[in-house]
Amino acid sequence: MSSESPQLTQGMRQTMTMGASMQLFLRALQATQTELTQMATQALNSNPTLEESAPPAAEDDALPSPDFEATQRHASMMEALPQQTTLSSHLEEQVLQSALPRTLERDALTLIARLDSHGFFSEPPEKLGMPPERMHKALLVVQDLEPAGVGAVDLRESLLLQLRREGEEKSLAYRLADECWDDLARHRFARAARYLGVSEEAARAAVHRISRLNPDPGSAFSSVEQPIGAPDVIVTRLGGELTVSLTGEMVPHLALSSQYREMLAEQGDKAELRRYLSRCFREGRELIRAIEKRQETILSVARAIVERQRDFFLRGPSHLLPLRMEEIAETVQMHISTVSRAVNGKYLRCEYGVYELRSFFTVALASREGEESFSGAAVKARIRAFIDEENPAAPLSDAAIEKLLAKQGLTVARRTIAKYRDQLRILPASMRKMR
Repeated sequence: MSSESPQLTQGMRQTMTMGASMQLFLRALQATQTELTQMATQALNSNPTLEESAPPAAEDDALPSPDFEATQRHASMMEALPQQTTLSSHLEEQVLQSALPRTLERDALTLIARLDSHGFFSEPPEKLGMPPERMHKALLVVQDLEPAGVGAVDLRESLLLQLRREGEEKSLAYRLADECWDDLARHRFARAARYLGVSEEAARAAVHRISRLNPDPGSAFSSVEQPIGAPDVIVTRLGGELTVSLTGEMVPHLALSSQYREMLAEQGDKAELRRYLSRCFREGRELIRAIEKRQETILSVARAIVERQRDFFLRGPSHLLPLRMEEIAETVQMHISTVSRAVNGKYLRCEYGVYELRSFFTVALASREGEESFSGAAVKARIRAFIDEENPAAPLSDAAIEKLLAKQGLTVARRTIAKYRDQLRILPASMRKMR
């Protein structure tokens, strides 16, 4: 005989229900619009109390929502594709299943939220403001997750992490990547061999071992991307005023069936049918609320981002300011992992193009005077503008770009300019020159 009181049993059931509702909300929040439509289609097929509803009237500054039937047809075509788990959710799940102390778990999730789609930090984790000892412990947790190589600041560190995972920390391949990275990148194998005191054949064998490592640990989680043609948010400008709204494209509109409400009221004497319909109504309400809360969360986060990045939307991409995800989390009073889910795979359209919401979080670069800061993305935009306007017969060297940035009050190291130029897939000046 159970010794649990009715109050305790009810409380346990409420806790379980709240847990299930939160899980459904997080699943909806993390989903792209296509994945959300798939969720709604599956629910419509399995829950008789759910039905399609007409989308709300579009606001003047929002895009019209397509009919749900067309959305369902698109979702049906997508059902043949495998469900795609994002890198961040894959890493978060491992952390949550590891039974870590609460503080260490929270710190590890904070670090995961700052990884890009490749599994690398967009800025050194030391800049996150976390106490050094806690940061180090959390970093070890993240770097021990699968896939190997995540939690690095660059390709070199990622390759070293992968070799370390395989127990090859004392191998020639590890020494080559660790001590002779510049020679390795420039294919100066003979020079690296002399430095390490080994034969060139041995160095080339080590290079072959390194070539079998994964240069993009997050690649397995980024093969399916949100179509750029279906942004979640649109930003419109009228003079100096910015308006942020949800586009509503491909987002399902569901409602509870009035027909089944009447059936539930009329079948009071059939306990089994009442239980079944009551469960269907409860699950339907939870899904509808999860979708509504998803939309509210994305809009709230997007508005906070636009407010912080007003210069970008008013003056252009070269005015993107440094912004940390923690700042937005504090502004909207949400956990950083919730903000991370809200920006991953969600797109914003403005007069300058379509951008993933995550791309508005950028690292700071101090100006020469130290009074103003710029983001790395803004510096990239300026480098791109310089090169677009250069004389093809006399292209700008990295040193020349360094001087041009300095004239604008930005002190950027030449090696940083070279790194940004590589990331923009722009060749060095000697290879851009028209002969």
